[in-house]
Amino acid sequence: MPRIRTDNIATGYEGRPHDGPVEDESKHFVYCPVCGQTFDARDLGQVFHRAEPQHEPLPVEQ
Repeated sequence: MPRIRTDNIATGYEGRPHDGPVEDESKHFVYCPVCGQTFDARDLGQVFHRAEPQHEPLPVEQ
């Protein structure tokens, strides 16, 4: 099983996973009704982007 990185280099905090691995990765993805994209709710950058009331979809790498 791969080790999940939970540390934060900027603060020096070393985190630990609080639970075991999820059985279904799709449970971390949420549909945004404003822009129509599905995003990973574990990524705070994506979460904060969607907190803006009238945001645009993020570019997708191809």
